[in-house]
Amino acid sequence: MGLPRTFDALKVSEYRNYFVSMLFYLGAMQATTLARPVLAFELSDRAPLVLGIVIAANNAPSLVLSPFAGSLADRMSMRNILMVAAILMAVFAGITALGVGYSVLDWWHVTIIGVFQGSVMVFITPTRRAVIGGLVDRSLLLNATGLHTMSQNTNRMLMPLVAGILFAHAGPEWAYLLIGVLYIIALFLLFLVPAQGSFSSSIRNRGGSALEGFRYVRQQPVIKNLLLVGLVITVFGQPFQHLLPLAQEFLQIEADGVGLLFTFFGAGSLLGSTMSASLGDFQRKGLLLIGFFMLFGAGVIGFAASSWFWLSLVLMIPIGVGQSGRTVLHLAALQVYTEDEMRGRIQALNAMMGGLIPIAVLGITALAEIFNGRVALSATGGVIFMYGCWEIIFSKALRNLK
Repeated sequence: MGLPRTFDALKVSEYRNYFVSMLFYLGAMQATTLARPVLAFELSDRAPLVLGIVIAANNAPSLVLSPFAGSLADRMSMRNILMVAAILMAVFAGITALGVGYSVLDWWHVTIIGVFQGSVMVFITPTRRAVIGGLVDRSLLLNATGLHTMSQNTNRMLMPLVAGILFAHAGPEWAYLLIGVLYIIALFLLFLVPAQGSFSSSIRNRGGSALEGFRYVRQQPVIKNLLLVGLVITVFGQPFQHLLPLAQEFLQIEADGVGLLFTFFGAGSLLGSTMSASLGDFQRKGLLLIGFFMLFGAGVIGFAASSWFWLSLVLMIPIGVGQSGRTVLHLAALQVYTEDEMRGRIQALNAMMGGLIPIAVLGITALAEIFNGRVALSATGGVIFMYGCWEIIFSKALRNLK
């Protein structure tokens, strides 16, 4: 009996090995997503603006380094880039664990380490996405991208909760020790992945420079439109999970409660990515894409208005569905409409949007400082929902995307 459609890409052994290694890699990333902001938030006596500074510092390198990261991914072995990055991230986790263990760490230390982590993450994000196109046929790209996002969301559901429990009951250093171990396991598993995908980097019709990525986008209206769509959801939607510590005040919870919010968000995300991976050659991808990020925006507005922890947990599910479903469709569309030799640079340009997150995050946390966390989070959800309304009314190109 063959695998059901949802798991078709796992029939390809190269992709299957990559999928397994990414389970540990993405697990470390998701544990860090909780550990870093909560640690800084606690060290600063829960100052919202400090939370914003830490998140902004982590994302700032994207704006400068992303084009070069994409160019590197198109020139070098993507597997080797991921392996070097895993070593560096394990070292950063070890340094943080030691700093916490010896009680010498302050929030600004976490910020500085976050800048280095963010710099490495700039190279991880486009590479781990672009490598998929070299491991499977084009017909399996949506499925493979969906499975990759499913593995990320499985970890999003489990690892922040595990990290939160360790953080609250054993100490932050144990959460960071876990992160380091996961990166090391992923490092060894990556040896089973081919150094090069099926696309040969020796056959090129275009230049290998970072600037070539910008020229390519100008010549491709569909890619340009997809990148513009990604801009809004990345700047206003991606910071949401990093800003969840703001809910500690109005929901009266601790780090393990924040971890539980991540778990329900991950459950919704897993559902969204599973749905997307099962679509096959679905013909109304544009409308579904708009629907997913409108669902995300509406869910965030509801979450910000909630005063009950149980209701907030339930609302994290549609938020996760919207975020993950949007991610899979958006990334798969970028892969399908992009030439093989440009995938690294286009994924890097998409990731470069994260460099604008600091501006949004500082504004959001300033709102939380002036008013409260509810106002700040509801503002982000409102922007995303209204943008979705604008797209569905005025953007024929996106509505008709197949």
